[in-house]
Amino acid sequence: MSSGEDQPDHRSKAVASPDASRGPGEAVDERRRFPRIRLALTVKLRFPSTEAALESSTVDISEGGVFIRMRQPRDEGTAIRLRLEVGERQLEIGGVVVRCVRPGEGGPPGIGVLFTDIAPEDAEFVKGLVRARLDPR
Repeated sequence: MSSGEDQPDHRSKAVASPDASRGPGEAVDERRRFPRIRLALTVKLRFPSTEAALESSTVDISEGGVFIRMRQPRDEGTAIRLRLEVGERQLEIGGVVVRCVRPGEGGPPGIGVLFTDIAPEDAEFVKGLVRARLDPR
């Protein structure tokens, strides 16, 4: 995806949010296991049915998953491979779409991805990243 809407703005500040992709006053999904932070990162997506990788940006991230902007979100249950770029580090992560927000449904259109295949050192890195922004002491 090449439009500016799908690119990270790198000005986003980390904000703890039980569900940062929802608008104010909307119900919070009680299935959340981990706190989320707002964080715009470049992400490359690969789906089994697509030959070319798509590029977009994250809206928020937690230890267990990520919400990614997409104009044409994939259906829940779709397998996905992610390459998250965090500074100079690249994380290769497998996941599954567990939430799909279509345009006009409230909040940014995109997909919530549950991490299902992540290297232990990458999982620890994400955990540290999230926790450092939740408690920046």
